Amino acid sequence: MSRSRKVEPEEAVNAAMALFWTHGFCSLGTRQIENETGITRFTLQTTYGGKMELFLNALDAYLDTFENSGLLTSLDGDAERIAVFFETRGNPKAMPDIACQGCFMLNSMIEFSNKNAAVNQRTARYLDMLRCGFGSALERSKMNTTLSPDFDVSAMADVLVSAALGLNALIRASDDPNAGKAMAASIASMVRGWASKPSYEDINGCRNT
Repeated sequence: MSRSRKVEPEEAVNAAMALFWTHGFCSLGTRQIENETGITRFTLQTTYGGKMELFLNALDAYLDTFENSGLLTSLDGDAERIAVFFETRGNPKAMPDIACQGCFMLNSMIEFSNKNAAVNQRTARYLDMLRCGFGSALERSKMNTTLSPDFDVSAMADVLVSAALGLNALIRASDDPNAGKAMAASIASMVRGWASKPSYEDINGCRNT
């Protein structure tokens, strides 16, 4: 029997987020949504506009939480903090249990494969958040002389976006909760290498006084 208790909208959306995050959109039926969130099929249609609208609300809640978490702004122009960011993501003990399902937004990007305009809009928002977050951190690191003057911030921000997506895909695809550790360590090592490499001018002695 489905649960009939009244649930607050925020609670319902958060419960739906966990379901969609774990099961995806297509394989999740309205009966399971009703049983596990308390949202009746009638309320699903009249209040949330149907399964797809509830899913989009859950994606928006996920993106809002990620944006408001300050995870990317906390990198604060320090390459070492970027490295630790990836190491933390690869460590299941440092992440909430749901994180073993990978990234909700990435899972949705893969499932819909660029075929849903509303999901595409949220994909663009997510990728922009990542790109801007990593780019700002690298730019500040470059200004602080942690990175060499000839360091290509834009290109390496794209590398970090790809690394973040790949790490989350690996975590989602594996039954081993520690599957992301080795990859995260490699990404962190790469980032630390950026901070330790001398520039072309340094190598050739052009900046020696």
